[in-house]
Amino acid sequence: MFGYVRVDKPNILIKDFATYKAYYCGLCKSISAKYCNQLMRLGVNYDIAFLSMLAHNYEDVEPSFKDTRCFVHPIGPKFPVVVNDRVQERIVDINTVLGYYKVCDDRRDKGGLRYSAVKSVLKPAYKKAAAALPELDAALKKCFSELEALEQAGSDDLDALAQTSADMLVAVGRAATDAFDEDFRVLAENLGRWIYVVDAYDDMAKDLKQNSFNPFTVKGSLSGEEEAELAAAVKERLYGYIREIRAAYDRMRIVYSEGPLSNVIYLGLRQKTDEVLQNGGKKCRKTLL
Repeated sequence: MFGYVRVDKPNILIKDFATYKAYYCGLCKSISAKYCNQLMRLGVNYDIAFLSMLAHNYEDVEPSFKDTRCFVHPIGPKFPVVVNDRVQERIVDINTVLGYYKVCDDRRDKGGLRYSAVKSVLKPAYKKAAAALPELDAALKKCFSELEALEQAGSDDLDALAQTSADMLVAVGRAATDAFDEDFRVLAENLGRWIYVVDAYDDMAKDLKQNSFNPFTVKGSLSGEEEAELAAAVKERLYGYIREIRAAYDRMRIVYSEGPLSNVIYLGLRQKTDEVLQNGGKKCRKTLL
């Protein structure tokens, strides 16, 4: 998960954005309470907040809210956060396992002492979370291993590469709720594919410059005509994933936090897709909220 799954902020109601932030900040608070490690809080992202909203519906757990302050902004008015509950507890463990494997992947790709240091800091929390979610841990280990093999082989098989991300999201969905069903599977698979492709296209110029693996630049830089053809093909692929995600979401029973969830599904994914495509493979700027 890379932080691409988020609301379309200019087109969301203020009350729905407040709810969205409440999940995000609630997860940050839950991580701090569980691990007493401020570094762990940096692993919260938009994707995990979306997962928490969806899981609350599948587990039929109505979220509770309370007003609080943030350690980053200790002065000023309080703001609402989702109170820690059994769903949040599980999402925190998922985020910890997923974050650990992402750091391991970054360490392999980029090297350096920074990722080694972060890995060491995260390892105790990872072991605790992996013990609570052994099936997720095994599934993610398999997925990252398959992805590494494809990258080391210099594969440009976008379907195979995106499928590793799809499998990761399915494993995450299964871990998030005992009520995991076919609709959740379809949404998770296509969301995983969407995340992989949109991230790869977004990173294209950066990866080419740094000589890092990217399925779109395996054969080197592209001509103007090739770039246009690629943009059209990527657009068609990403829009197709979004159609499948929307269809699966439409079949789901959503009773909690429907506003921000629907904003992500119907507006956020399309807005982020168009932004990445418009930038033509040049990394989009990310902000917190």
